[in-house]
Amino acid sequence: MLERYEDLDIDHFKKQGIKAVLLDLDNTLAPYYEKKINAKALSFIDSLKKAGLKVMIVSNNTQERVGGFIDSHDIDFVYYALKPLNKGYKEALRRLGVTNKEVISLGDQLLTDVLGSNLAGIYSIYVKPIIDKDSITTKFNRKIERLLFKYWVKK
Repeated sequence: MLERYEDLDIDHFKKQGIKAVLLDLDNTLAPYYEKKINAKALSFIDSLKKAGLKVMIVSNNTQERVGGFIDSHDIDFVYYALKPLNKGYKEALRRLGVTNKEVISLGDQLLTDVLGSNLAGIYSIYVKPIIDKDSITTKFNRKIERLLFKYWVKK
């Protein structure tokens, strides 16, 4: 679990043989209402690339949302990933040319990002949501997450 995506220890994971990082978009890289990539998220992605890692955004959102967010930057993405199902993860692995053991995944939702990564055999890292406010589609999941954290996640 990370407080912020910027806390990721890139060197640690590279030493473990990690070659790629999958990133969730909404409330992981940026608030769900932010239309364009911000300097902080862009700098983080650039640091991953400079470290020799491949990067891909894997989102349940639309092509317009994800494509508009990354704007003209050279960042590949999978949209309508259907997390927690394997569809988006399998596509990302295929396009990146890596196995599920050579990639890590960062996301802010237990029931989509973390569960989906784990079901695909990908090492997942839960990142605390950037903001407390969620889209309508996420609010239900957050209620379940609070229960899970209360009973199964040690502080």
